[in-house]
Amino acid sequence: MKLPADFIIKRFLRTYTSPFSLKDFSMMLSRIGFRFTTRDCLLLLEDSPDVFSLENEMYITRAGAFTGQYFGFKPSRAETALRVFIPGHRFLPFVDSDMLSCSLSFLYNGKPLPRVVVDYDSNAALDLFSLYGDEFSSQYIAADPANSGIDLGKTAFVLPPKVKMTAVSIVPVIEHEGFGPGDRFLCRIIDWNKGIIELSAVHHEAKPMQMDMADVERESWYSLLEERLLRSFDVFGPCASIEQQLSFVFVEGRKNLCVKNCGSVEELFLRSKKIGFELFGVETRLWRKNEDVPAFGMWNDALFLGKDERALPEYEPEDESEPQYIIDAYLRDLIYQESENYEELMKKIYPFYYTLSDAQRSVLLLHLKNRRDILDRSYNRFADFELGAIRHKALELYTVVNELVCVINRVESSLCNFPQRPLVILTQIFGHIRHIIELIETEPSAVQNEMEEILLSLEGMEFNFEGISEPLRLSVDREVRNGFSVKP
Repeated sequence: MKLPADFIIKRFLRTYTSPFSLKDFSMMLSRIGFRFTTRDCLLLLEDSPDVFSLENEMYITRAGAFTGQYFGFKPSRAETALRVFIPGHRFLPFVDSDMLSCSLSFLYNGKPLPRVVVDYDSNAALDLFSLYGDEFSSQYIAADPANSGIDLGKTAFVLPPKVKMTAVSIVPVIEHEGFGPGDRFLCRIIDWNKGIIELSAVHHEAKPMQMDMADVERESWYSLLEERLLRSFDVFGPCASIEQQLSFVFVEGRKNLCVKNCGSVEELFLRSKKIGFELFGVETRLWRKNEDVPAFGMWNDALFLGKDERALPEYEPEDESEPQYIIDAYLRDLIYQESENYEELMKKIYPFYYTLSDAQRSVLLLHLKNRRDILDRSYNRFADFELGAIRHKALELYTVVNELVCVINRVESSLCNFPQRPLVILTQIFGHIRHIIELIETEPSAVQNEMEEILLSLEGMEFNFEGISEPLRLSVDREVRNGFSVKP
């Protein structure tokens, strides 16, 4: 049986460990019977979160970048006392960030270390997940199967004072060579795709007023990592996540950062006076300590020069630029409401649809009607009863958010002239709400399992949108009054 292309591509991008070119990737697909254009192959690589661009038009997967690389961490005294460690964020960016840390596997002397469940202080647990972003830490903890009894939707994402955590027992290490406070683990990725990590113990001998060579090298490591991160802020700006910021730094600096006498990422942030966790809109990013994270800088300075490059998604109704899952969601909502008001539907999907010609509107209307007929054949109102209510609520928010995005994009003025934090929050809400709608359309069972959390998230986005929409609309009015026009 021939395997589907998406399965082969995903397998390749998660397991291939050597650098490769666009031509190599295209030829690999051709050899197994899949023919993609060069542009298609380029988009697959450029859009994949599991691929990094290298020099000389080469690429490397995360598996290739991190397999065999060294990194380390030091368990806390509380963990050592319990004879365990809790993986948490300590293995970012070297492991797949989409894998729950409690599902990672660890080898010591070639044998797997057992998992155990421990009771743990919730504040201490949150500290162990801060690299995922403070706004997501409680969700990662609640996702641990040991905490199946926690319903964040009913507690407004607040954890109880004590939580249960899936931890990794270090009893085999203690019995074999001892392990105490101050000792560390040196780690190495064995299988990135499966999340398998090899551990070895690094013992610390307390010598008052004296540092050994390993300590000296570790101090240099901290200085280098701090320097590389500060430089990354200018080159990449605030990345899509803390994990992405770290991944770019470590991929570029593997030769000097992935060494045996390394420190740990979490220890750097405990000691650094230059780098901290700062708010970026409603999310958390690494940035210069006590400085506001800017929306613009050297990493996107083209935005200062004109309107060709936009930080917000561009609106092009004539290209039907909305993803198909957005169109399908609106059409299923139309069916859910037993409505046939396509005129109102087009206003929601395309806020400036009236700028289209009659011929373009007719084609768009025909497309929507034909697509609705297709969706209607398999639509089950009973099965869609609960999901339909969430979809409707999500689309109500998306409609007003998308309309504001379109309004701002149609103003002939630089985005630098708009209030930066509200602009960042708008882009974050836009991305989050799209993701929720995509989940509703592509993974409905996952949404049904997290309905309360999603509803709470939607309410939070509605609240944040109310707080930013007025200053942004006032800025639009100001720019128009100042002589800037609105695109026809």
